[in-house]
Amino acid sequence: MRLIIFLVLFFQSIVFQGQVIKFVDLDNLPVSDVYIELLNNERNQKKYISNQDGVIDLLNFTNANLVNIQIRISHISYFSIKASFPLIDTVIVLQKNNFFLDQVFVTAQISPVNKSAVIYKTTLIDRQEIEAKGAVNLKDLLDKQMNMRISNDNILGSSIEIQGMSGQNIKILKDGIPVIGRLNGNIDLTQMNLNNIERVEIIEGPVSVNYGTDALAGTINLISKTDQKDNFSSSYNLYYESVGNYNADFSLSYKLNNKTLSIDAGRNYFDGWSKNEDFRIFPTSELADTNRAKQWNPKEQYFGNFQYYIKSNKFTSRFYYDMFYEKITNLGFPRMPYYENAFDDFYYTKRNNLGADLKLNINQQEKIRFLFSFNNYNRLKSTYYKDLTNLNQVLTLGLGDQDTSNFMMLMNKATFSSTKASIFIYQIGLDSKIEFAEGARINNHINQLSDHALYFNSEWKPVNDIRLRPAIRISYNSKFKVPLIPSLNGLISKNDFKFRFSYARGFRSPTLKELFFEFVDINHYVIGNEDLDAETSNNYQLSLDHDNIYDKYKIELSTKIYYNDIKNLITLAQSPESINYSYFNIGKYKTLGLSNSISFSNDEFSFKLGSSHIGRYNNLSDGEDINEFSYSHSYRSSLLYNVKKYNMSIAAFYKFTGSLPVFYKNNNQEIIESYISSYNLLDLTLSKNIFSDMIKFKIGIKNIFNIKNVSSFATSGVHSSSNTTSIGYGRTFFTALNFNL
Repeated sequence: MRLIIFLVLFFQSIVFQGQVIKFVDLDNLPVSDVYIELLNNERNQKKYISNQDGVIDLLNFTNANLVNIQIRISHISYFSIKASFPLIDTVIVLQKNNFFLDQVFVTAQISPVNKSAVIYKTTLIDRQEIEAKGAVNLKDLLDKQMNMRISNDNILGSSIEIQGMSGQNIKILKDGIPVIGRLNGNIDLTQMNLNNIERVEIIEGPVSVNYGTDALAGTINLISKTDQKDNFSSSYNLYYESVGNYNADFSLSYKLNNKTLSIDAGRNYFDGWSKNEDFRIFPTSELADTNRAKQWNPKEQYFGNFQYYIKSNKFTSRFYYDMFYEKITNLGFPRMPYYENAFDDFYYTKRNNLGADLKLNINQQEKIRFLFSFNNYNRLKSTYYKDLTNLNQVLTLGLGDQDTSNFMMLMNKATFSSTKASIFIYQIGLDSKIEFAEGARINNHINQLSDHALYFNSEWKPVNDIRLRPAIRISYNSKFKVPLIPSLNGLISKNDFKFRFSYARGFRSPTLKELFFEFVDINHYVIGNEDLDAETSNNYQLSLDHDNIYDKYKIELSTKIYYNDIKNLITLAQSPESINYSYFNIGKYKTLGLSNSISFSNDEFSFKLGSSHIGRYNNLSDGEDINEFSYSHSYRSSLLYNVKKYNMSIAAFYKFTGSLPVFYKNNNQEIIESYISSYNLLDLTLSKNIFSDMIKFKIGIKNIFNIKNVSSFATSGVHSSSNTTSIGYGRTFFTALNFNL
């Protein structure tokens, strides 16, 4: 009998010590950073952690009392499990904790992974935060993020700066497809509606290996909703803001087995705003007097989306069509001496995007993805001479008064990803883009630019706690030579600490507008430059993160430092030989930054606090006695509190944006230092769910400190200098209703 017991225990020890366990979630995705710990063995208190493939090799579980082995399986985002060894199943499915949810991140990944396991330093904004902010468009969502600065223009819309670099160096994607249609180098963030967006993923720093041109400062990827309820479902949204915003949209979907058909559509309307304007609940007709010219122009938008989604174990496909229409009305100030006529401008923008996203799972470790898209962007400007006594109007014949520009992009992308080997996974991608530009202001009225690339991503795990990601992109461009684009990212995980480091080379090719644009009228004389070179950059980043759960609280600490060095920066400047303006490679530009954040959260509240310090290179520092970098600072905090008893939540979002130093030379060639002044923004939102969450009611205040303009100085350019910068239209109140049927 003793011999039998001995053999049983010996067999158990062999099974126990050599057993390999894999952890996956309900979507069969591997779960990294799962802890296994012994509960009844004081001599072995060591924790064992799953790797990026969700695997734990229990070969090192030694010196354990094998008669009654009790263990605990735990993860910061999943419910804990207690079990006895040896386990019957070698694949353990974990159920996500609804609050400590570590969401899946897909942007620039070899395969979808939990956000905490991404090698890049990333930011993920989920649908809960989008709704808590009352964000209608991307500008509303990002205006209080760290390392970001939003600028506003009455005609060109809102643009963004990341890590001290402008919007032309920022890649904006929707479901992995680049958004086209830049004005003055920027994508208008107010045109990026969020009604059917599930989450927004942000990577700071170059991701040029995956996405090519424009991805120097960062990449913003808007991810559409695809997971719909079974059978028929619908939602309807109404939004009103006291400044004169009237928005309405709806979503319809029908899901049968593995097929889903969805339609989203809506209208956003803004009736314009000027300082000291009387408050009105509904828009009304106005006299054709001096009040007709608005500080913030009226704007009307229509948008729609169609999706057909098929999902199976082996194959997933999504076919979609997006449309967008916008009209901006710029009513002119009545002309002297009798104020009886004016010049009015109207700007019409149309976007049409058609595409397919196909995914084939060869097996659990090998996958192929195809992306096909055709994007069309059209912008029309019309100028009228209007008689304010009888309201008759006629098209003007001035140079540049009437203009149509059309931009198109045809993109095809294919990737093969393999995660077969646990220590080495890789992805091979083919990326092909052809861009067209048409219009009277385009040299020869039509031009095209093509870019074709082969890129390779890999992840190598030399030991359990270290992951390295070398990558390279080889490109061919139809206009100029493209250098090799390499990058190296690393992640070192030790207990609850994660240390990330990266080097990435960025790349931005001159746009069709910078190469071939011609804009000549009474106020402008801008000529494209076909001799431009591509911008390149070197980016270095270091970050340290600590995540842990103490009692019922999740605490996250993070610090990051980065440095960008850009060569051949493209800038609009006056030609040295004439009064014309053109685009030139002016040389170098650098940014240096440090950011820190801390957050506390549990199943009732979430509090975040962060700071950012960015230094921008002074071009005049090479030949003048001024500092090489000018620094600006910002601070951000947010609070989200769920009052479960009353099925309601309270959210507050605050950001302080510090002053931005500016250096310039006056007419006497003297160095003058000026500042764009600092300002504070604070929003407060109260949400309430009623009738079993069928109706969501929201009320809030935006821009509580009533910030409208801040003093600034702008150096001479195509447009005249200004001593103020528009931030917002002051304090506003908003309310929203959401019906889910």
